[in-house]
Amino acid sequence: MNLQPDDFWTFSEWLLRPGFFLESALLQGIVLIVLAIVLGLIVAYVISSARYGPGEGFFAVARAVRDFLTVDLPGTSPTRIFALSRLAFKEAIRRRVLFVIGLFVVILLLAGWFLNPESDDPARLYISFVLTATNYLMLALALFISAFSLPQDIENRTIYTIVTKPVRATEIVLGRMLGFVAVGTVMLVPMGLASYIFVKRGLDHSHLEVVEAEEIDGRIVGKTDYVRKHFHTFTIEKGETQGLTNFVRGHRHVVTRNDDGSFSIGKPTGQLRARIPDYGEIQFYDRNGEPKEAGIDVGAERLSDGYGSAGISRLIGVAKGARKLEHGYVEGGTLGMAEFTFDNVTADRFPNELPINLSIRAYRSFKGDIESGIRGSLTMKNPGSSAQADPIEFTVEEYQIDEKALPLVRSGTDANGETRDLNVFEDLVSEDGKLQILLKCEDSSQYLGVTKSGLYLRPAESTFEWNLAKAYISIWLQMTMIIAFGVMFSTFLSGPVAMVATAVCVLLGFSAESIYDTRHFIDSNIERGGGPIESLVRLVKQDAMTTQLDVEGVANQLIKSTDAIIIYSMDAIATALPNLPRMVSTAEYAAGGIDIFSAILARHCVATFGYCLLAFLISYFFLKSREIAA
Repeated sequence: MNLQPDDFWTFSEWLLRPGFFLESALLQGIVLIVLAIVLGLIVAYVISSARYGPGEGFFAVARAVRDFLTVDLPGTSPTRIFALSRLAFKEAIRRRVLFVIGLFVVILLLAGWFLNPESDDPARLYISFVLTATNYLMLALALFISAFSLPQDIENRTIYTIVTKPVRATEIVLGRMLGFVAVGTVMLVPMGLASYIFVKRGLDHSHLEVVEAEEIDGRIVGKTDYVRKHFHTFTIEKGETQGLTNFVRGHRHVVTRNDDGSFSIGKPTGQLRARIPDYGEIQFYDRNGEPKEAGIDVGAERLSDGYGSAGISRLIGVAKGARKLEHGYVEGGTLGMAEFTFDNVTADRFPNELPINLSIRAYRSFKGDIESGIRGSLTMKNPGSSAQADPIEFTVEEYQIDEKALPLVRSGTDANGETRDLNVFEDLVSEDGKLQILLKCEDSSQYLGVTKSGLYLRPAESTFEWNLAKAYISIWLQMTMIIAFGVMFSTFLSGPVAMVATAVCVLLGFSAESIYDTRHFIDSNIERGGGPIESLVRLVKQDAMTTQLDVEGVANQLIKSTDAIIIYSMDAIATALPNLPRMVSTAEYAAGGIDIFSAILARHCVATFGYCLLAFLISYFFLKSREIAA
């Protein structure tokens, strides 16, 4: 997976952004809430003025604000909130929403027909499938139960039995939100358990026998039987009774030689992982060994500024945002390389070896021998001196995580220029605990592509079960946010319209990155087909998206101006809405076997709380303004 710069921020950096306070999530949230309150007061005053006149309309809005601050909010009772949430829970259950669990189980039962059994990484396929299916089902459920409940109660006049009691609008809104969240939680827990069982059973298999085995120089080399359209080869070293098979489809097995000469093959290992990565800082060098800000652009991908700007900073125009990371390439057979600098490399964290994971892409400028693959090398270097170990060559494994282990003792050149065996912690790690790893391409005229997350140390691992649970917590946060939006729209819209409005917010949230990219192209005057109007014109005229628009004069200016207004308006709306793709991205962590960062989960929790608070405030004032009780 390709991480972005803000994925590496700690929670405090994301919340406060020292040195970039105008880009801090805290300030952006405050600005968003203030703008929403100001806009809401203006809309409320306009509506009240139309009903009662300018003077009385002002006093009506002022009374509503006063009641909220002095009466309703301080007088909100947790007991009444619990009673109303219990009522909302029972109401949702009566609507037979639990059938979604049965539908999910049916989907899992039929999944074997559609999942590719020959996938190179079946674990990623299975985990992505269950998380995606759960996500879509829970989003649909949240839309349905939150958007229709309150409008139906108002239409059926069952709401009268509540508002005639000493119940406040704050309690009605919170009761609905909490009740529906409880329904979603009750459904999400068994779906998560079913997903875990499905993944474990789906990936579990056994190789029953060794079909080939021969002794070569004291080592036993063999091959397992063919199961689930794959087999493994293995080697048991001289004097050993156990050996490991090769990696096939993301897993391997332990092979044991018994006393009677037979072999036992263990369960698959290495499929369900939760690697805890230790990322370093990356520095690219060109073919002459000169440092560069970015790697070579081979034409397919590039590094560009202006992408990924997030938060209300767009609305107030104070920031362009972060750089979007794509693969930078280093040229083979030259001095070009990617230099990774790691901190806190100590013997306590890496007592036996330096486990390292690679996720590298290869770009071939000519076909050559495609069966042998492109060769790369890793070199350990002391950043404080000229000491460095001899390069360790490898063959690039594309589109998968390649696990390697760097030895703690390696021949090389020390700080005095002498050739000898170097100890990593004594000779290659600097006094401040830094170690550099140099990635080079060894094949001339070929290229290796890497990002900051493409090479990392692996000091520890978490459990797959906890990582999957964190992915489901992220789904729960999305569900909570959508329920809050659905309840908000249902306070002033009919059920179908409220559901459509909430769905539009969800779609805009998922389309946020595309809208940001389109805005970037318009700002940079890059031809990418333009906005919706220009794209429609190109479609009718059958013009390529990378050429100049074949319309001149006033018409051209009118098209571009209209597109700019549409894109900037959508950009402002998408910026104010939650960036759902970043929340969904936690599924990529779990599917890729990477431990979901606690900082990212904490950021999602804070963002969800902020949007739910905003939805609660809007819901209260709209519900307060409705004359639902005669």
